[in-house]
Amino acid sequence: MATMTPTKRIWADVHIRGGEAVWVLLAHAYALLVPLAIVAAVSWNWAYLQDVTYNPFLFFAAACLLSAGGAFEAAQNTMDNWYLTEESASTNGYGFADFLFYWLITAGQACIALAIGGDQLWVVLVSVAAVVALPIFYLRQGPYFVPLSVVNLAAIVLAFNSFGDPVIFLQLLLTGATMYFFAALLRTRAQVLHGFTTLSASSGLWFLVWAISNGAAGSSVPLVVLAVIVVAAVTIGVLLWRRLLTLRPSRRAVTLAA
Repeated sequence: MATMTPTKRIWADVHIRGGEAVWVLLAHAYALLVPLAIVAAVSWNWAYLQDVTYNPFLFFAAACLLSAGGAFEAAQNTMDNWYLTEESASTNGYGFADFLFYWLITAGQACIALAIGGDQLWVVLVSVAAVVALPIFYLRQGPYFVPLSVVNLAAIVLAFNSFGDPVIFLQLLLTGATMYFFAALLRTRAQVLHGFTTLSASSGLWFLVWAISNGAAGSSVPLVVLAVIVVAAVTIGVLLWRRLLTLRPSRRAVTLAA
């Protein structure tokens, strides 16, 4: 009996092929690397952050946790053969690696909140409560996205108060985009949307980097510019929705062991 080569064994876990596979895998590689932008922004603006935040070193801890979370997300996707459906652990909240993904990114967002406002009691309480609550919510199949959402919102508000740039609120727009593409993915099973979901979910950190850089430079993005971006994004989303729902399910490329 012929044995499978290492390459074939690796690709046997990936049930999508061609450009679609390249796109989805690159999106996840991007998600793993994006936290490095926080490391760079904090390093370049260290003196400024020492003046306006509680402990900028915690941004480095946040970057580590967020990257580790991305690794566990990729691990869960691998167990789901990179073909996501309503029954996949990556989507329905019934996977160990998926649980660690949510826990780690919640802890990462908590570290961002603590880095900025850890000298405030309410920030400490919200951050600790989110990290403790996440496993309880997840294991009891409750709304486990709530602890993450709460601490993420706290981090956004703190970033705005410290850096003075409303561009940080565009993170909420990408949260909406993540839900938008995720819903379309589940309804159509067009796996190309998996890449867009991952890209949207992981790109919010760029707005934190942007806010830090603008804060250090003493500038900010005008509200009118943000309003135009939001209106344009929502309009495009509404116009594209029906077209997205016409996408056909991706053909499952299953590689069987010899």
